[in-house]
Amino acid sequence: MKEILAFLIDGVMIHAQLPDMAMALLGLFAFSAIVQRLAFKGPMLWPVMGIIPTLFFHIHNMYDWVTESLNNSGGTFHYRGMWMGGAHGVVTLDPGNIEYMLKTRFKNFPKGKYYRERFADFLGAGIFNTDDEAWKEQRRATTSVMHSMRFVNFSEKTMEELVNNKLLKLLEKLAKLKESVNLQDLLLRFTFDNICTAALGVDPGCLAIDLPEVPFAKAFEEATELTLFRLMVPPFLFKIMKLFELGPEKRLKEAIQVVHEFAAKLVTERRSKWKEFGGLDDRSDLLSRLIEGQYTLLQQNKNMNYQYSDEYSVSVVEGHVVVPKVTTTLYMKHGLKVTFKPRAE
Repeated sequence: MKEILAFLIDGVMIHAQLPDMAMALLGLFAFSAIVQRLAFKGPMLWPVMGIIPTLFFHIHNMYDWVTESLNNSGGTFHYRGMWMGGAHGVVTLDPGNIEYMLKTRFKNFPKGKYYRERFADFLGAGIFNTDDEAWKEQRRATTSVMHSMRFVNFSEKTMEELVNNKLLKLLEKLAKLKESVNLQDLLLRFTFDNICTAALGVDPGCLAIDLPEVPFAKAFEEATELTLFRLMVPPFLFKIMKLFELGPEKRLKEAIQVVHEFAAKLVTERRSKWKEFGGLDDRSDLLSRLIEGQYTLLQQNKNMNYQYSDEYSVSVVEGHVVVPKVTTTLYMKHGLKVTFKPRAE
């Protein structure tokens, strides 16, 4: 049997010409594409390259395309990336599926190596880029702070002051001048100021009356989008670009450096203040309460042979800013120009 098979293969190789083989491969490619298109209602998954070509075809209208694809597929579709690239998963907007993944069987859906590898430069080992025990420990510490009445009251006060002292004054100015404004940008600024004040205890000033460009906010936005871009390209490609600092990877490195320096400065200042005054009782933001809790735990366990690192706090800081920022950006990607006018009495 082996001899017959070898004879047939040799015969094919002798008589087959390169153009014939190319046409055969092209025909196989086309056949696979047609079968996939007819069999599945989700986005086109190409042979070899998976969903990657489809993503680039729709890069200019990504969010409209995703919405349309979800509608056409009944709210859920599967995807895969390049062969041997390790990218595959499910996109869904079905509430039952979401509850199953985030609540009912949460432990069955870890982020995994593919996700963590791409977000490691930006989020480090923070709560949104870890699994298992590391995630549980950070979630325990963070939840205990965020559910405390002290932090809840501080968050409410922060929101109230931001609305009354900044947002309403800005809207009043726009109404008087009858100027148009990008509502997307306005809400992003509001969200970023609110989260940074509650989480870090620092107001970056994005919602100032003249709507300035804030380097930290700009770097954070760019780092978020360029990190998400890594999910769209084959793993070997982004690693090569990262190694030689090419294209988006060069910009990503620069943006991450700005974010890390900002976060590290805050952590260092807050730790220095704790050491100088023996506590951070005058501050109620998330970062201060986490640092207070860390040092309190160490004091209670003086025999423990370890200390918390600055990287831990920096990772937590960045992780808690990124989630609402990304969510708002995705829903309002193309912006919305609006004008305001005073309400008639």
